[in-house]
Amino acid sequence: MRRFRSISWTRGFALGVVLSLQPRPAEAHLAKWGSWEITHRNLTRLFPDADPNAWRIKRYIYTEDEVRYLEAELGFELYPEDKTPEFYLASDPAGGFLGVATFIDPRTKPKIFRGGVLTLEVGIGVSARGAINRVQVYDYRGNVALTEPPFLRQLEGRTLASTFAMGSQGGLRPVEGEAEESQLVANAGREALLLMKVALGRRSP
Repeated sequence: MRRFRSISWTRGFALGVVLSLQPRPAEAHLAKWGSWEITHRNLTRLFPDADPNAWRIKRYIYTEDEVRYLEAELGFELYPEDKTPEFYLASDPAGGFLGVATFIDPRTKPKIFRGGVLTLEVGIGVSARGAINRVQVYDYRGNVALTEPPFLRQLEGRTLASTFAMGSQGGLRPVEGEAEESQLVANAGREALLLMKVALGRRSP
């Protein structure tokens, strides 16, 4: 299995200290994959132009003040795993910084579908400008339209200054019959932007 190389430089985002932590198993808002092969495949779908050998991992521990700020903004308590996030930094073959990716499960409560738990694992790629570059939904067992470009491209270009509400308030069109899941995918986009801003930006709550 290929291992990530940690980094301690600043490029695009203002990066803090890289923490040498082993990833914890996550059954929470942040989704993690069991192998580098799966992770790499999913990252490639977020940044197809990235150098496949140049991915870097950025690990971060939120302070108590940052956790309180995030929980107030998101409207729910963070799981322990959410407080030690991992972000994946993409570079092009020439070494240029492309952006940052993370994976989020936006559910706060499990949902049962056909006798099993319906997972909703969302990958979000954010450009160096701090806008959503691409969104992917992986291995979803509901309406496949939730995973396809006509729906997902609505989130591209959105920032924390944008609205993420479905319908007339936010200008986003939900997938027919999947109103709840559509909103959760949009929520994941906003959550990713917020987590990255606090961990990788210059903001002090």
